[in-house]
Amino acid sequence: MAVDFKRQERVVRLLNLLAYSSNHPGLTPMEIARDLGADPMQVRDDFELLFLSGVGTGPGEMIDLEYSWKGVNIKDDQGMTTPLRLSPAEASALLILLDSLETMPGLVDGRAVRTAAEKIRAVTKSQAVGDAEHTGEAGVAGTVAEALATKRKLRITYFSASSDTVTEREIDPASLFHQSGATYLHAAQHGEMRTFRLDRIQSAELLDAPSAATDFDTDFDPADPFGMADRAQAKLLIHPDATWLADYWEIELDNAPEHAGAPREWIPATMRYGSDDWLVRFCLSQADRVRIVEPASLADEATSRVQRGLDALD
Repeated sequence: MAVDFKRQERVVRLLNLLAYSSNHPGLTPMEIARDLGADPMQVRDDFELLFLSGVGTGPGEMIDLEYSWKGVNIKDDQGMTTPLRLSPAEASALLILLDSLETMPGLVDGRAVRTAAEKIRAVTKSQAVGDAEHTGEAGVAGTVAEALATKRKLRITYFSASSDTVTEREIDPASLFHQSGATYLHAAQHGEMRTFRLDRIQSAELLDAPSAATDFDTDFDPADPFGMADRAQAKLLIHPDATWLADYWEIELDNAPEHAGAPREWIPATMRYGSDDWLVRFCLSQADRVRIVEPASLADEATSRVQRGLDALD
C-alpha cells in the first residue's frame, strides 16, 4: 500500500500549528504564519480543519478554538501540547539515528548531536536504550567519514542496483549528500565522478593513499545530484493503480486526458534512466504495472526476456 506523504505532512503541520498557537496566546494568524514560515491562507484553512476535530463527537472529545484575523483563542487543545514520553523503541531509534549523523562530517553540528544523545540516555532508563549505545566500532559510515576527513582513498564492496552485481572498487571520496531519505557518497572512480548509496556499501576499508577526488570535475548540482538531466529518457505506460511509483522513482506522469496510441486504461509517462539493462529489469519487476513504449529496442528486449522465461517453464 502506498504511503500518503501529503496526508502525513498535513497532520504534522496541523499538530505544530495547534501546539504553537496554544503556547503563544495573543498572536494573530498573520503573526503565527510569519513565525512558522507558512502561508497565511494555509494557516486559516488549517484552523478550519482543527475546529471541532477530535477523537469523537461528544463534549470533551474535540479541539475547540476561536479564530479571526484579530487573534486566536485555543479553548481545548485535547492535550496535544503536552510532551509525550519516548518508548524504549522510539528512544533506541533516535539514538541510532544520532549516532549515524555523528559520523557524517559537515552535515550537522557534532557537539549538538552528542548533547542530544546524552540527554536521551539520561532520561530514558531501559535495557533497549542501553543496547543502542555507540559501540565504538567505526562501521561503513564511520570509515567513510574518516576517509573524507583525512582525504584518503577507500576500498569498498558495493552492490549496484543498476547492474544487480556486487563488486570491489577503489574510490576517491569527495562528499556526502542526502536525497529522498537516503545518504549518498560522491566519489571518483577511474577518473569519473560517481555516486554510491551508503546503505549499499557492504564493507569499506581505509587505504593509506591520498584521495585524488580534487583532480577531477567535482561540480555538484543539488537540484540534479545524479546528473539525470543528461540521461536518456524512456516513454512508459503506467497502470492507474500504480501511479504511486512516481513517488519513489523519477517518473513524470502525463495527466492529459487523451494520448495517441495508448490504451485508455494506462497512463503515459516518461522516465530518465542510467542503463538499458536497468530499465528493462525495472519494468519486468513491475510487469503488471509498467510497460515500455520507447525505446522500441528495449520494449522488444523486455518482451523477449518474458518469452524466454515462459519457455523455460515448459
